[in-house]
Amino acid sequence: MVLENCRELRIPVGLRIGVTGQRSLDDVPLLRDSLRQVLARLDRILRHTEHRFIAVASISEGSDRLLAREVLDWPYTGTASSELHIIIPDTIEGALNICTTSASRGECEEFLQRATEVRSIGSVNPGEDKCVALGHEIVRSCDLLVAIWDGRPAVSRGGAGEMVKYARMVGRSLFWIHKDSGKITEERHSDGILESLEYLDVFNAEGIDISEVSERCRRRCSNLSTRAEVLGLPSDLVRYLRPTLLPHLEQALILTKRYERRYLCSGSAVYALAAAATATVTLQVLFFAAYPWLIWLEVAEMATILLLIMLSRVCDWHRKWIDYRFLSGRLRSAIFLSLFCLDPDDTPSVHDPGLLDSANDWIGITFQEIMKGCPLESCRLDLPFEPVKNFLLTAWIDREIAFYVSNSQLNHKRSDLLWRVGEGLFAMTLVFAAVHAMGIMHGEHFPDSLIIALTIILPAVGAALGGIRTKREYLRSSVSYAHMVRNMSVIGHRIRNAKDMSELLGCLREANEAILREQQDRRDVFSFRELETP
Repeated sequence: MVLENCRELRIPVGLRIGVTGQRSLDDVPLLRDSLRQVLARLDRILRHTEHRFIAVASISEGSDRLLAREVLDWPYTGTASSELHIIIPDTIEGALNICTTSASRGECEEFLQRATEVRSIGSVNPGEDKCVALGHEIVRSCDLLVAIWDGRPAVSRGGAGEMVKYARMVGRSLFWIHKDSGKITEERHSDGILESLEYLDVFNAEGIDISEVSERCRRRCSNLSTRAEVLGLPSDLVRYLRPTLLPHLEQALILTKRYERRYLCSGSAVYALAAAATATVTLQVLFFAAYPWLIWLEVAEMATILLLIMLSRVCDWHRKWIDYRFLSGRLRSAIFLSLFCLDPDDTPSVHDPGLLDSANDWIGITFQEIMKGCPLESCRLDLPFEPVKNFLLTAWIDREIAFYVSNSQLNHKRSDLLWRVGEGLFAMTLVFAAVHAMGIMHGEHFPDSLIIALTIILPAVGAALGGIRTKREYLRSSVSYAHMVRNMSVIGHRIRNAKDMSELLGCLREANEAILREQQDRRDVFSFRELETP
């Protein structure tokens, strides 16, 4: 497969928009205009992303039908089309019987015909009102809620005021359209759906060399095919991965490296420039007092620090690096899991609330959309058992172990080097400070001003090295990677001794969970390592 443009890598999304609101609407044209503004706002958030809106509503008169109509009639420029999911309290006939007029019943029947999904909430708990249960189900079933409400407390069970209160309680983000004025209030809550949509759109808008992605896909596919053939497996074992998972994996890996480099280099530059600024002003005052213009060098260094910090935050280098690394880790594991009919989401770790931030986490949305293009029907289980074990060990587990070993050693060396150099600089500062205090070595061959300069500059450089060491979490990363070496080695040993396919697949699930936990741990740690002033 040869990719022609970046659009082929863009992740589509379906956004479920629920509604709660009052049945009696005085100014329908005003509210219709407000609804269109909300949909236009969502279009702008997803301007680089092919998307479709899915109305989640009952067929009650008023707000529910108004939203359903606007979503179904909303114009689209891509291949996506809007949908309507209807939720009713009991039966369709029962829902139709509450229509007050024949015209209302005809409108209900029209919506039922246009709906792609109709479902009932079924039986409710004893003492629970069906209207309340219906409203709660709509709030739970949507990604985003639109409330057409006058702001007053609900006068009946299941009213708009009660449903808005419930939505806020469970953390559902919503757009509140005032029933009388049409004023729109955007409320972002803990589900983070609007932020997730923004991050997804940024990911889809990333510029990337499509020929590089295609070439990396070709090489990876060729390597896996050759390895499979050497071990006695069909050479076309990974063929279906090339147009499905591999392009997205390579894209995520390229972007991870891009933003890791930008964030880490800018972080090191900030600490280096802070030490350089200290050295600049010290040397100017002590040795170049006749050249006050040299202070402009310090001004430039401090301005560059602030520029790098601002650029890192505006361009979101830190968050992108962490998120894209997490996504690439999930996709790398998914390659081997999907080859052998395992759903990457069907592991205990995926249901651990500590591992996935929320149901609307943009990485989860993206991963699920990518996996839809990689049907499990293409997987193979009718393969010789021993070659399968050897393939998984050499192509995945052993490579993961080698990666963790290498990175554990590299991070330990870097941490140790920075620690030793930093301590050495502070020890030298102690010596020079003591020499200066005792008046030793003063003279024209070793001027007093030079000792003063060294006692100022050396600790500044040592502090910069310590800041870089802390910021990059070298020691913690080394320990974390060493822990993963032990985990993956145990799993590799179990794979080598697996007696049947069921036991082998259990080992693969454990490997996926271990990798996901390590990825999330790093994501949690580095989330608090935003670029800032030293």
